[in-house]
Amino acid sequence: MRRMSRRGMLIGLGLAATGLGCGGANPFLAVQYMFSGGETKSPAEFPLKPHVKNTDAKVVVFASSRMGIPPDLAGVDRMLNAEMIRILDARVKQNEEKVLVLKMPVIDKYKSENPNWRTVDPCDVGKHFGADYVIDVEVWAIDLYKPESRRQWLQGHATVSVNAYDLAKPLKEPAYKWEYSIEYPRGREEPVESPAQVSSFREKFIERIASDIAVKFTASAPQRRVD
Repeated sequence: MRRMSRRGMLIGLGLAATGLGCGGANPFLAVQYMFSGGETKSPAEFPLKPHVKNTDAKVVVFASSRMGIPPDLAGVDRMLNAEMIRILDARVKQNEEKVLVLKMPVIDKYKSENPNWRTVDPCDVGKHFGADYVIDVEVWAIDLYKPESRRQWLQGHATVSVNAYDLAKPLKEPAYKWEYSIEYPRGREEPVESPAQVSSFREKFIERIASDIAVKFTASAPQRRVD
């Protein structure tokens, strides 16, 4: 965070107290703006709030994919699952939110012990872990290449369904639903030059998808992207 001089801090606090800063904006937001390094965070669309006071909200991220995924994206559901867990866990810790995200080895163990895991209701998965929330992600379609480019140009496309379940609710229905589509990079493509490049592109593409989904469940600063 950029350091603020004592004089600048006192001036800023004085403006905030009198309501003169930022055109008479909310003084409390002005103070938050100063101490956040010039950025205020937007709240989550679906915040993961603890159900019991003085406890962490336990969250299960569970990803799957439909049939017909291209061979070079085999296992994309696990890759996306792991990346979502990593990003969501890092963000809730950064925000000091009372959220516990179950780690990937726990999810892997459950799937290996339950071969029919794809048919299990997400709420039942959550109850198995004693969770408060389940974020159920299903990859409907995904590809790394621009359509009709004969795999000569990289441009990722994906359609993903996101359903979040609050296990404190009596019904097994999503408390939050989102159908997400992406073109990456938007409006342009990259020529295929080597297998290593394709592998790197795949990692960045999956990371982007995971990041876009995770931001729905935790407070975040404005995202600056060029694609």
